[in-house]
Amino acid sequence: MPHNAIARTLDDSYETILFDSELDDEGFYWRETGLIDRYVESITSRLEKSTKNKVAFVKVGELFGFLVVEEIAKKIQKIFPSKEFILLVDDNREFNTEFIHIKPFPPWHISLHHAYEYDGGFDKSDTKTFKGINNNFNRNKLFITRNNRPKSHRLEWVSFLEKNNLKDKGYVSEGWNGIYLEGMRDPEPDTEEFWNMTRNDVGLIDFYNDVFCEVVLSSDYDIKESPFGAYTSDKEFRPFLCCVIPLIVVFKNYDECLKDVGFDMFDDVIDTSFYKTDDLDRKFNIIKSNFKIIENDLTVDGRFRDDIWVRLKKNQNRFFEGWGNYFYSKMEE
Repeated sequence: MPHNAIARTLDDSYETILFDSELDDEGFYWRETGLIDRYVESITSRLEKSTKNKVAFVKVGELFGFLVVEEIAKKIQKIFPSKEFILLVDDNREFNTEFIHIKPFPPWHISLHHAYEYDGGFDKSDTKTFKGINNNFNRNKLFITRNNRPKSHRLEWVSFLEKNNLKDKGYVSEGWNGIYLEGMRDPEPDTEEFWNMTRNDVGLIDFYNDVFCEVVLSSDYDIKESPFGAYTSDKEFRPFLCCVIPLIVVFKNYDECLKDVGFDMFDDVIDTSFYKTDDLDRKFNIIKSNFKIIENDLTVDGRFRDDIWVRLKKNQNRFFEGWGNYFYSKMEE
C-alpha cells in the first residue's frame, strides 16, 4: 500500500519501479544469491518498453537499505545513460551519491491512510475525530507510550519508567505482558485482529486527549542492528496526527528529517539533544527532563499553553497535507 501511494503522488512523467510490490510479485527474495542481477534484468526489460526519461525507484519497508538500491541503479544507468534516476528509499541516512535521493516517508502514507480508514471511511472531508481535537479540556496524564513487541529498547524504556517512578504519570502498554491500551489482551501476532488493533489510532483518542506528549519507541533505533538501513514505521507520525509533543526514540538525527519535511519538533522549548545520541540511558534521561519542562513550562492549568497548541495544530495540518509537495520542492532544488 505505501509504495503504491508514493507512486500515485508522482505525475505521469515518471516511470515508477516499485521494489516492494511489482518486483516482489515476480518471486524475488531479498536474501537470495544473485538478487541484484535479477532486479537489473527485470528493470531493464521494463525500461526497454518505456519512453519516459525520468525513472523513480521506490523502495519501502523491511526489504533492504539504500546501498542495495544504489548498486542496482548504477547498473541500470549504464544501460540507459540518457535517463534520470530518482531514488525514493526509506533509509533516513545521508549518502554521498550521484543520484537524487529523496526520503519517501512511507510511514507518513501509512498513518495518513489509517487515519482516513478509521475516521471517516476514506472520506477526506470527514476526519472529524482527529481534526476535532482541541485544547478545551484538562489533561490528567503526562505521556502515552505504546509498546507491542518486546524489542530491547522498549523493554529498557519500561524498566526506566519503573525505576524512576514514572509509569503512573502516563499510559503505558506492554504487549509482552498482555497489557494493551487498546483494551485487548494477547491478540495473535500478525493477524487481522492484531493489526486492526495497533493501527486504529482513533480508538485511542481518549488517551491522546488526556496527555501532553507521546514517547514513541520506533521499530529500530540502532543502525548497526538493522538490516534495512535507517528504517522507520508509522509510529513516528502518531504525535503529529494526535496533536501531542513528539519524543521519538529512533535513529540518530531523525529529528532533522522531520524538520526538513515541515514538522515542528519544539527544539526551542524542549531539549531535543536526545536525537543526537545512540546511548539509550542518555536518551531516556533527557526525555525525563523534558517531562518536567512540559509539565512546568508548556502547560497551564492542565492544558497546553495557547502558543504551544497553535503549533501542535500546525503539525496536524502538515500531516494531513501529505508528502507530495515535499517531493516536488526537492526536485526543484
